[in-house]
Amino acid sequence: MIKVSLLGYGKMGKEIEKILIRQDLPIVAKIDNEDDWNAQREQFLTSDVAIEFSTPNTVVKNLNRCFEAGIPVVCGTTGWQQCQGEVLKDCRNSSNALIYGSNFSIGANLFLKINEITAQLMNKQEQYDVMIEETHHATKKDAPSGTAIATANIIINQLDRKKDWALEDDSDASDINIVAHRFGNETGTHAVRYQSEDDCLILCHKAYNRAIFAQGAVRAAVWLTKNPGIYQFSDIFLNI
Repeated sequence: MIKVSLLGYGKMGKEIEKILIRQDLPIVAKIDNEDDWNAQREQFLTSDVAIEFSTPNTVVKNLNRCFEAGIPVVCGTTGWQQCQGEVLKDCRNSSNALIYGSNFSIGANLFLKINEITAQLMNKQEQYDVMIEETHHATKKDAPSGTAIATANIIINQLDRKKDWALEDDSDASDINIVAHRFGNETGTHAVRYQSEDDCLILCHKAYNRAIFAQGAVRAAVWLTKNPGIYQFSDIFLNI
């Protein structure tokens, strides 16, 4: 039976806790700030895997602590893309294991795959422009969401006429415009719109609750303890 540390004990951390309790997987540490690190460091060192859902300001430090301790880690925090190369290098150098991703929902990852195929088909259909709209709860720190950025990058890789993405700025025709909304307790909605003068195609994924992300993260953590390595969740989600 694997022992788990939770790094980040906000909304997602509490959802993950519920899944772990339901599956009788012991939680040895729940760490949300530096005081918790000081108080629970020894318990953390006994864990078989950590699940990290904190904030863009704390995620890199949390990951490095896992690497230093040799504890495999599943990371669902977004907003650290600018540090990703260095973090992955540190993980490899420490011979540690990591699964990271912008979205741990199975449905959302199917949405990403569908968008890849759709963008391939749309590459020669130049009458269609494309934009992305995403909506999340008012307390989400980063905008656009990691899933919106991942979606945009997938489309850019397939559409020759698109070179980059821009947040709420459609002045450059070679950019994919991303519109981000933050209000209420919205769990997460992502929509990709292909618009021509004659019609419109919309691909959409809507999360009804955070449990779907928590379930994916727990499944990934269990899988990682048996399959060490460095993975994106989008590459392994059908195997877990």
